[in-house]
Amino acid sequence: MADEKKIVVVAGATGRLGRLIVKELLNRGYQVRAVIVKPFDPPEPPGLKQEGVKLAEGDLTSVESLEKVMEGAHFAISAIGSKKPFSKKENEKIDNMGNQNLARAAKAKGLERIVVISSTGVGNSRDVVSFMYRVPMGMILKAKGKAEDFIRSCGTDYTIIRPGGYTDKEVSGEIAFGEGGKFSGRVKREQIARVCVDAIANPAMKNRTFEVVDASTVAEERRPFIIKI
Repeated sequence: MADEKKIVVVAGATGRLGRLIVKELLNRGYQVRAVIVKPFDPPEPPGLKQEGVKLAEGDLTSVESLEKVMEGAHFAISAIGSKKPFSKKENEKIDNMGNQNLARAAKAKGLERIVVISSTGVGNSRDVVSFMYRVPMGMILKAKGKAEDFIRSCGTDYTIIRPGGYTDKEVSGEIAFGEGGKFSGRVKREQIARVCVDAIANPAMKNRTFEVVDASTVAEERRPFIIKI
């Protein structure tokens, strides 16, 4: 069980994955500070008004605003993502600069680590996703790649998570980690939520970038690339 005084800032807490991350954090004894971004989020988002969760308004375009949100916090998790995947302007604003600004604020406030959710298909994992996926998603993958590059170089401790394609189907429940863009697969959001919470304090996950999928969805010829954490 985590120290109850540890505070985790969650950006994207109102989304489907973000709510699962909040739930996982509370289950492990962390306190949550959920970032509310106007005009996208309602003032009292459903499911977040509960013990252990405090709401804090933040502006993803303002490092100063995000620094205020992170005052006194220990970790941050970013589950933000553009709701307009085919809008270059929106991709740059949210998936790139939004994550860059969260990392800048985390560094300025001395947070112990920031965990950022990216995507398989970004950077050196480009070739493990299909051409038919890369073409329509090219703008958003490029924006996420810029954010990844910045986070790795900005000087704050980080973990970057690249989920495989999300699925609501039943899977094995066994999580497979890859590093270096060696495989892809499918994954449940609940699995990614667990990995994000693991990553905030696991020394073996510090300053690394992982592909994360359900083990049963990794192609047989790619299974040798699964790594142990």
